[in-house]
This record gives sequence, C-alpha cells and structure tokens, in this order.
Amino acid sequence: MKVVKSLLLGSAAALVAVAGAQAADLPVKAKPVQYVKICTLYGDGFYYIPGSDTCLKFSGYVRADYGYNVRGARTPNYSGAGGAQDRTVANYSTRHRGSFSTDSRTQTAYGVLRTFTQMHMQNENGGDSFTLARAFIQWGGFTFGHTVSFTDHEGSLGDLGTLHSPQNDSNTNVSANGVNQIAYTWQVGNGVTLNVGADERRVKPLVDLSLTSVAAGVNPSSARAGDNHPSPWVSLRINQAWGKASIAVVANHNQASYYTDTLLPGCAGGNTGTTLCGYPSDEWGFAVISGAMIKLDALSPGSRIGFYANYGVGATGYSGGVNLSSPGLYGGGNQIAFGVLTDAVYVNGSGLEQTTAWTVGGGFEYFWTRNFSSVVYGSYTDVSYSDTVVNNRWFCGGSAILVSQATTCDPSFRYWTVGTVQNWYPLRGLRLAVDVMYTGIDSAMDGSTITLTSTQGARPSGTYLAKNQGIASAVFRAQRTW
Repeated sequence: MKVVKSLLLGSAAALVAVAGAQAADLPVKAKPVQYVKICTLYGDGFYYIPGSDTCLKFSGYVRADYGYNVRGARTPNYSGAGGAQDRTVANYSTRHRGSFSTDSRTQTAYGVLRTFTQMHMQNENGGDSFTLARAFIQWGGFTFGHTVSFTDHEGSLGDLGTLHSPQNDSNTNVSANGVNQIAYTWQVGNGVTLNVGADERRVKPLVDLSLTSVAAGVNPSSARAGDNHPSPWVSLRINQAWGKASIAVVANHNQASYYTDTLLPGCAGGNTGTTLCGYPSDEWGFAVISGAMIKLDALSPGSRIGFYANYGVGATGYSGGVNLSSPGLYGGGNQIAFGVLTDAVYVNGSGLEQTTAWTVGGGFEYFWTRNFSSVVYGSYTDVSYSDTVVNNRWFCGGSAILVSQATTCDPSFRYWTVGTVQNWYPLRGLRLAVDVMYTGIDSAMDGSTITLTSTQGARPSGTYLAKNQGIASAVFRAQRTW
C-alpha cells in the first residue's frame, strides 16, 4: 500500500507541475503598436501625435550671413558708430543662426486650433543670443501671441524665412522677429480677409528739445510717458491666384512726460520734470500701410513684381520702418549727411509737433531657370518736420547740432536704397545669394556749414559741411531650410 500511495502522490505532483508550466507558457495578447501616421490635412510634413488627433510638424533652417559695410550682416552702416566711416569701424560683419519651429494643429467644432513656436539661436560677430521669434495661438478666427503683424505690407518680395534684402529690414513696420498682438480675422470669401486687432507699439523717440541734446547718427533720448494700451489697427488683405495685396491703418498714441522749465509755475527749484510742471496734451498719430505682390508666371515660373507705399504722421516706426534710425553718414573732406528720426517733438510750454514720414518701394524678381533668379529693388523714405519746428529752430537751441542764424535749422532727411540680389537654389531647400546695394542719405541742410559738439566714432567735434552721402554694401547668404 505504501508503494502504491507513493506512486499516486508522485503522479499527482507531476501533473500539478506540468499544469503549472503549461499555464505559465500560455501566450499573452500584446498591446497594439502605435505607428506614427502621416497627417495630410495641412500639407506636407505633418504627422499625428500617437494617441491623439493633433497633427505636428517640425521645421527649421540654418543660415550663415557675411556682410561688408553693414552691421549685423544686414543693415548698411549709415548711422551709429558705423556711420563714422573711420578706422574704428568694423566693415566686416557675420551672423549665423539656427532656427527651429513646431506647428501643431487640431480640428475642433470652431475651426482649426493652431499653435506655432519658432526659436532662433544665433551668433552675431562672436556674441551669442537666443530669440523667441514666434509663439502664437490661432483658434476661431483669433490670433493671440507673438508673430508678424497683420498690418505689414505684401510688396517687399521677401518672406520671414529668407528675407531677400536689407531694404525690407529697414522699411517693414514689424521686425523679422514679430510683435506681441491680439487679432481677429473674418474670412470674407474669395481669398479676402478683414482683420482687426492691437499690437505692441512700435515707436520712435518722443523728444523734449528743451532738455535733450540731439547728436548726429543716433536716435535722441525719448521723453515718452509710459504705455497705457497697445496700438489698434484694421487691415484688409487679399490672396488669390494672381498674387496678394493689403492695406492697413494703424493708430499710435503719443504722450509725453513732464515739462522741465524752472520758470513754469510750480516747477522751480528741485521740482523740474515732476507732476507740478504740467505736460503737453496727448496726440494720436496714424499710418496707412499698403502693398501688393503680383505673380508673373507668364514670364517664367516664380517671377513676380512687388510694390508698397506707406504714409504716416506721428507714427514713423510704421510709415518709415521699425528698423530705420537717425542717420549720420560721414564722407571725405569733413562732410556729413544727417537727420533726426522721431515720432514727435516739443519744447517747454508747447504742444506736441508730430513728425511726418512716407515710404515707397518695390522690386522685380525674374527666374532665369527653375533654380536661379535675379532681383532688382529700390525704396525711398522721406522724414519731415512741421513749419513750427523748423521756423522756430527747435533743434538748434542748445542742441549738439549748431548752425548760424542765416541757416535753416531742419533735421529732415531722405533715406533711399537701390540694389540687386542673385539667388541660386542648387538643391531643394538650399539657397545661396549675393545682395549688393547702395544706400543714400539726403539731408535737408545740404550745403550748410554746421558745428557738431559731440563725437561719432573717431570723428571729432567741430565744423562740418552738410552734404548728401551714400554707401555701398554687400551681403552673402547661405541657408538650408528643412
């Protein structure tokens, strides 16, 4: 019996062991693999984020710029230290940039929800910087965030990825790195949109000429009061098979701080520049910004022509250009072409006198082959002051720019450019370009003898002849966009 009992128990144990082993070896159903799927809703390059209905695209570019007679490898040396045109000036300039973008889009009941981010990592003349060029949300017709303004014109033959020329950099009303804004867009139909919104203000100095000593080649110190609100605007844009066009109107609020004259009631002693001194009444400036780009595929695929025209009073950052500066360009024989760029000026006890500026420009691009094009372009900007400012010699009373009583004291000026760009696209996404330009500064005081009491670069103070000047510049660009 003991033998039989042992055999039975051993057999039972073996069966349990085998059953356990078989249970352990049963196959387990694997989780489904989530492959990245291509999203075709918004064009090439989009993919679905696994486990979501959001499409995502990564893109970017690497750019190398090398310039002569420019600063930042893009802006001609017509102002600042570069305008001195002496041995202290670094005529050679470089800028290298890596840019990375993300674009996400999701279908919703109120239209596409889009978020876009673009970051620039840059080295300019040996100095590193990081810039958030884009960060915005679009949904239900609204745009919130940091991007190009809806007010910018369509006629400069450039885009924010491969800007064709420094001429565009000076005359655009918003820099290539965008502006903070809130906007709403109505889709009128047939490629037409009506847009309203408000942007962070693009302002030039508002100057107290009773206090500020104006020098050649630099923007004067500003006596602008603190911002209370953004600049409102409205724009109409059209994008159709023939090309694009736009027109916008922008309002710019000019408000000064306080008078500084100790002879004003309550302003004596240590109270100058305080709330006891009063201030000039606020003024609203404006700018009208328009442009168009027309496709000329009948000449050759990709060919086009563009033009733009801007006009403004008290809003020179829009009508003249956000990157335009007060010129101070020296020539041989103690000559200088100069001007002063402001939104408005005043003296103690006066009101604000707003500055007028207008710009016209355009260009033509012709594709000789599918991967080689030539561009010719030009622009002209006029900045002028009112009769009150000129006739009462506001800029020559205690200023760093002195002229005789027989000489008209008028810091108005004209800024103009002509140039050509040669573009070669040897591979898809690769651009090699050479931009050669000539920049002219025409001074309203041309032919007058003036005394400068401040220095610019190694140019000493002293007597100079105001004379129209020009400067030739060149930029080479290599860019790979992916």
